[in-house]
Amino acid sequence: MMSNEEWDRKTEFLLNQQAQFDIEMRRLEAAQSRTEESLDRAAQNISHLAGFIHEGFGLTMNLFKETDEKIRELRESQKLTEEELRKFIAKVDRLTGEGQNGSLN
Repeated sequence: MMSNEEWDRKTEFLLNQQAQFDIEMRRLEAAQSRTEESLDRAAQNISHLAGFIHEGFGLTMNLFKETDEKIRELRESQKLTEEELRKFIAKVDRLTGEGQNGSLN
């Protein structure tokens, strides 16, 4: 059997252990709360960044579409210019007699 003194020491030890456990539990709860706040801020930041990326992607796609359209317009213009240049060269050739084996008209 335990003496009163041994019983008191063991009881005091257990109470000290419980008090230490309670202190550590409060520290963990506070750390958990700070972690949750940090995660919430990170989630908000990620959400904002995703919005910016989405908006930037949309602007980039619009720019590509506009650029593609301008390239198409330039191609058409180049075709017209080439056709007109061919007509002009043919007319100059006819006027200078170049296409008739070098003889003049």
